[in-house]
Amino acid sequence: MKKKFKFKKSVKVIFFLLILLVICYFSYNYLLKDEKINNDVSNNEQESDELTNKLSSLGFSSSDIVVLKENLSDNELNLIDEYNENIVKFVSNSYFEIDNLERYIVYMEENDYSVDEVITYVNVGIDKPFYTDIKTISDPNNLLVLCNKFNALPSDYEPDDLTEVGSSGIYMRKEAAENMYQMVLAAQSDGLKINLVSGYRSYDYQVDLYARHVRERGKAEADRVSARAGHSEHQTGLAMDLSNDWSLEKYFEDTELFKWLSENDYKYGFILRYPKDKEYITGYDYEPWHYRYVGVEVATVIHNENITYEEYVMKYLSN
Repeated sequence: MKKKFKFKKSVKVIFFLLILLVICYFSYNYLLKDEKINNDVSNNEQESDELTNKLSSLGFSSSDIVVLKENLSDNELNLIDEYNENIVKFVSNSYFEIDNLERYIVYMEENDYSVDEVITYVNVGIDKPFYTDIKTISDPNNLLVLCNKFNALPSDYEPDDLTEVGSSGIYMRKEAAENMYQMVLAAQSDGLKINLVSGYRSYDYQVDLYARHVRERGKAEADRVSARAGHSEHQTGLAMDLSNDWSLEKYFEDTELFKWLSENDYKYGFILRYPKDKEYITGYDYEPWHYRYVGVEVATVIHNENITYEEYVMKYLSN
C-alpha cells in the first residue's frame, strides 16, 4: 500500500510541475510580447518625434504637421525634403498622389491654377508635352480604354467584335454599335436624322489620314485636328463621327441635331469626346461631331459633372 501511495504522490508532483512549466512558458512569452509592443510603441514615438522635428526644421508649422500626418504615412512624410506653402493644401485633396508632389509644385508655380486644378491636370498628365512619356495600352479591349496623346494602342490591334451599325456600312464594337443604332432610331422618332460619317478605322488608315493632314496643314496644326496612328479613338471601335449633312464642321454645334445630342447622348452611353475649350486637357481642337461610347453609367456621370473623359478616368478609374 505504501508504494502505491508514493507512486500516486509522484504523479501529482510531476503533473503540478508540468502545469507550472506551462504557466511559466506562457508568462515568459507574454512578457516578451509586451516588451516588444512597448519597444515598437517607443520606436514609433521616436520616429514620429524625428519626423516632427524634420518637418518643423523645414519650416512647417505645428498645424501644418498635424494635417500632413493625418494624410500621409511616415514613409510618405520622409519624401518631403523642402518647404512649400502649397504642400499642405495638396495633401488635403482626395486625389493627391505622393509620386506627383514635385510636379504639382512646379506646375503650380508655372500656372495661375487652383490647387484642385493643378492636381487634376497633373494627374491627367497635361503638365507634360503631348506625345511624351507614351504608354502602350495593355488592355485595348476594355470598353473604358483611355486612348489619347499619352496612351497608344498596339499597331496590330483590331477589335474582334466589330459590328455594322444598322445597314450603314460603318462599323463599331458590338455594344457601341447596338447603342448607336438605338440613338439613331430615337433621334429619328424626334424628327432628326443622324448621319454616320466615320466609325472604326485601322492603324494603317490612320497613318495615311494623319500624313494627309500634315501635308495640308503642317505638323503642329495636324496634331490639333488629327490623331497620330495608334492614338486615334477610332481604332478602338468605340468612336463615331456624326453629322446632319455629312460634313464635319464646327457649325454642327448650331444645329438642332447637336442640341438633341447634347441632351440625349448619355442616355445611350455616348459622350462628346472633345468639348469646346478643353483642348488643353484632351489635346484636340473642339470637335462637336466626335462621340465616344463609354456606357450609360459612365456617360451619365460625365454629363452631370460636365467633365472630359480624361478627368473622369483620373477621378474614378485611377488607382
